[in-house]
Amino acid sequence: MMESIERIQLLSSTGVEELYTRPDFNAHEQCLYFSLSTAERTALEQFRNTQTRIHFILQLGYFKAKQQFFNYSLDEVSADVEYIVATYYSGTDAAQFTGSLSREYSRKQRQAILSLFDYRSWSPQFTAVIESHIGLLLRYYPKGHSAFRQLLTFFDHQNIIIPSYRTFQDMFSRAFATEEQRLNNAISSIPSSISGQLMALVRRDDGITALNIIRADQKDFQYTAVKSEVDKALRIEELYEFAKGFIPSLGLSKNAVRYYADIAEQYAASRLRRLGKQQQWLYALCFVFHRYQQIMDNLIVSFCYHTRAIMDAGKTYASMAHMEHSSKVVTDFPKLAKFLKWFPNRSPNMSQDELNEAAYSLLPKEQFSAMAEFLEGKSFDKKAALWEYYGKSSRIFALYLRPIFTTVNLEYYKENSYIGELINLLKAHYASGKSNKA
Repeated sequence: MMESIERIQLLSSTGVEELYTRPDFNAHEQCLYFSLSTAERTALEQFRNTQTRIHFILQLGYFKAKQQFFNYSLDEVSADVEYIVATYYSGTDAAQFTGSLSREYSRKQRQAILSLFDYRSWSPQFTAVIESHIGLLLRYYPKGHSAFRQLLTFFDHQNIIIPSYRTFQDMFSRAFATEEQRLNNAISSIPSSISGQLMALVRRDDGITALNIIRADQKDFQYTAVKSEVDKALRIEELYEFAKGFIPSLGLSKNAVRYYADIAEQYAASRLRRLGKQQQWLYALCFVFHRYQQIMDNLIVSFCYHTRAIMDAGKTYASMAHMEHSSKVVTDFPKLAKFLKWFPNRSPNMSQDELNEAAYSLLPKEQFSAMAEFLEGKSFDKKAALWEYYGKSSRIFALYLRPIFTTVNLEYYKENSYIGELINLLKAHYASGKSNKA
């Protein structure tokens, strides 16, 4: 869009032909477009000659189909002439109607059709308004052909017949130049500290550009990939914060911002360097704005992935601990039974030390509490086992979760929640460089 061109190609040659070529009706379309309403029949009555009326019905049908007028001779549209004659002038030989309509009658018929549908012919007086509207469209649809499709809809809503394709090209070329100048003026106001960072993104350094590093997507959830994503976020964080405030001032739609970001995404850095400085800054800034959000999304997904992995591993750990605990209790049941049989029949002359020694030889001291809780119906404390596992997983937290936690701007969906306060407290704690035990 930003590159200077004399006449922009808005459509392919096939698209141009499709837009401007006279319609070629099938039998169903002939029935649909050549049918006449009461108002159309009244308009037809002002033309007395049958051949002139045939021309009117033809132009009327073509206009209904494409909201345009066409130059033709009756010989070129013989199939449509035969249908009209058979429908409205049965018994008449269609072959006798040939040739074109005079310029005067053609003008009268077109004016009558415009009045029927409350349409206006194209006039150069509309140029300024249309170019202004194109300028607005380019802020939403920077691709020429996309803006052109929207402009055709605008013409339809305004009941204006479209001009020639060359006229469209000229208006778009001027509108593109105006929009380019508008953006260049706005981009030129960027502080030198920011523009310097933007230029550094596309500058070649040791065979690779910073832009290429940032463009590389996260490969997996391993430590190296997560760390690289965090590093990229920190590298462009300042640019993103600037872009977040500056880009809205450009008056561009999200679609337009994404389009310019895609240019920086897809162009080789060497190609970007050949563009004007303002163009480089615009594309790079839009790229940073989008890429930073993508990186944040990647980090959040990574955070969720490792959090789920830790939680699943914790559940497995707690379940295994529960099974091990239950197994020990069941294994010691015979000892408990032996102890219960022995205790009532113990020797009354035993000292306390002898009693303890004999009792613990039958059932180890550490098993008394476990047996008692089991007999009382107390279940295994899985939550305690979970936290025990989390305590053993501190290195995983430090490697995978903490860097993401401190980099991503996390917000809790409920206002004034202790979760939100806890997030801020932890961020402040880690930012201070204190240890977890502080």
